[in-house]
Amino acid sequence: MAIKLIKSEKEYQETILLLEKIGDNPNFENDDDLINEFELLEKLITDYEAENHKLDKGDPIEIIKLKMDYMALKQKDLIGIIGTRGVVSEVLNKKRGLSKAMIRNLSDFLGVNQDILNTPYDLIKIEKSKNVNQTTKRTSIYPFVFDESFLQCINSYSNRVRNNGMVLNVQLN
Repeated sequence: MAIKLIKSEKEYQETILLLEKIGDNPNFENDDDLINEFELLEKLITDYEAENHKLDKGDPIEIIKLKMDYMALKQKDLIGIIGTRGVVSEVLNKKRGLSKAMIRNLSDFLGVNQDILNTPYDLIKIEKSKNVNQTTKRTSIYPFVFDESFLQCINSYSNRVRNNGMVLNVQLN
């Protein structure tokens, strides 16, 4: 059989069917030629998919929710796996990021690869505005948001250091 590069969607579909046919052959495991042909076709399919069917990594929280739905789990089932009831709620509502320990525990508990759960995602922060009844949502890749008073404090400290210099305590052993 002549094997060539996959250049179209039609050739891609035909190659998948051929791969399945080779894999279903009853003598597959004992025939080195079939195994080599299978591996070559698999490589061609993988290369075509990487170039033409790019997949974005999923949102880890959405993947956790899908897995929970599949396993018929509720938020309360994650208490003790990733933290208290409040922590579970914050994580699933994207108000708190996943820690390394949470990722390890969720990976074991849900049977999900840690690399999938270790994908960056946006956190949602609720900030109170000056009007007490009005809140605004912000998304950030960082688990914290600097408010105006914090920035003023940093600026004040920076100005004092610039004007007065900095005192360093150095210990020699």
